[in-house]
Amino acid sequence: MSDTASNNPSPATVKPPHRNRILLTIALFKFFKAAALITAGILALTFRHANLTVIATHWMDKFRLDPHNKYVDWGLDHVKLVHAKQLEMLAAGTFVYAILFLVEGIGLYREKVWGEYLVIVEVCLLMPFEAIELVAKPDLIRVGLLIANILILIYLLYLRIKTVRRERREKLAH
Repeated sequence: MSDTASNNPSPATVKPPHRNRILLTIALFKFFKAAALITAGILALTFRHANLTVIATHWMDKFRLDPHNKYVDWGLDHVKLVHAKQLEMLAAGTFVYAILFLVEGIGLYREKVWGEYLVIVEVCLLMPFEAIELVAKPDLIRVGLLIANILILIYLLYLRIKTVRRERREKLAH
């Protein structure tokens, strides 16, 4: 038997890519969230030694925001309280969370059961915190993310239950 013949898998063993488009969509959502977190972490590290008040004032002037506006004033007051160590901690947290999203995304992209379970556990553990945050500071983004995570959880639980039932039926048939 030649080397090329032994290296080529038979058509029966080749798994078609992305049979499940919903899992692919969830994986892409996880990749997007990971990219956003990596960007936030890089920005936090970039600005950790910068004078954030000067930067905020520059952008405030550039966008012609009223310096006497209560929201602008509130923002400037809070920017003054941010220190380099806080930005470093923020960056570390965003990178860790981004790694989790990347691993989840890879697992779902490759249609691995462990990826589904990882997302189920992560969503179940973090959903109470998302709900508390939503009650404390309600806005459309938080509502949208919570609804998306609930729908993802429901779908992944449905997939797991469906698979377990199918495996039981197949086991009883043999």
